[in-house]
Amino acid sequence: DSIAHFHKGDFIIVIGSDKMGEGDNELGQLLMSNFIKAIKDLDKLPRKMVFYNKGVTLATKTSPLIDHLTDLEKMGVEILLCATCVNHYAITDIVGAGTLSNMYTIAEVMVSSGNIVRP
Repeated sequence: DSIAHFHKGDFIIVIGSDKMGEGDNELGQLLMSNFIKAIKDLDKLPRKMVFYNKGVTLATKTSPLIDHLTDLEKMGVEILLCATCVNHYAITDIVGAGTLSNMYTIAEVMVSSGNIVRP
């Protein structure tokens, strides 16, 4: 059950935190939430989204963003999670979106991408 979407852009989105920007943590979490929600409305979707460090916690079943991330997967966006990071935060059992990946694959995706967007 795939959701119709627009075109894939020549870019990936790399998320290394559960917050967007420096400063107030609550504001940073709100901004990251709004950013991920906004991706679904873009005319061009990212080819992939890569999550590492604290960013992987956004892809858990308990995350307020899980529905948005599973929607993006249904729209054809591949979501990669750093397995080392998932293990570090002990969230393996509650991952709700994406596939676990290693740093070699993540590095390969990043260096072969036309553009990398880091919110």
